[in-house]
Amino acid sequence: MINETKNQIMSGARQCFFRHGYTASNITLISQYAGFSRVTVHKQFKNKDDAFRQLCLLIVDESTQACEPILENTSLPCWDAIESIMAIWLRPTFEEVSDQVVMRDLKYHVQEVADDIFVAAHELVENMIRSRLTMGIENQEINIANTEVTIADMANLLVACLDGVRGHIHHADIKVRCHQLVNIFKQATLTR
Repeated sequence: MINETKNQIMSGARQCFFRHGYTASNITLISQYAGFSRVTVHKQFKNKDDAFRQLCLLIVDESTQACEPILENTSLPCWDAIESIMAIWLRPTFEEVSDQVVMRDLKYHVQEVADDIFVAAHELVENMIRSRLTMGIENQEINIANTEVTIADMANLLVACLDGVRGHIHHADIKVRCHQLVNIFKQATLTR
C-alpha cells in the first residue's frame, strides 16, 4: 500500500511538473494531480524542491534500469551495446513535455535544483561505457592501442559527445547522429 501511494504521488508530481513547469507547480497542485491531501504529499516530499529532485532521480533511475539488460547481455557486441546505452541516455529528460515554455522552465530549474543528480548520472553512464569497452578489449573485439587514449579517456569522450549531440542536434536526427558517432569510434578501434 505504501509503495502504491508513493507511486501515485510521484506520478502526480510528474504530471504536474510536466504540465505546468517547475515555477508554477507547488505541493497543493501536486496533491491535486496525485489525488491525495497536502498532508499525505508532504509525507513524501519536504517541499517543491524535494519533489522535483525525486522526480529527477526517478527519471535517471528509469534510464539506468533500461540499460541493465544491455549490460547483462555479454554476447552483445561492444559497440552495439555502447550505442544502445547512448541511445537510452540521449532520450530527452523531459520527453513527455510538449510545451516549450514549460520545457525551458524545467531545464533551467534542473541546473538550480538537481544539477548534482545529472552530474552523477554522467559518471554512471561513463562507468557503463567504460565497462563495455573493457569487455570489448578483453574479448578482443576492439583495440584502442592506436587511438592514443585510455579506456577511461574514451568513455569520457563518448559521454562528452553525448552532451554535444543532445545539445546541438535536432531531436529527430539524434538516433542517426548517435549511430554515426559510434561508427567513428568503432572504425578507430577495429582489431587488425
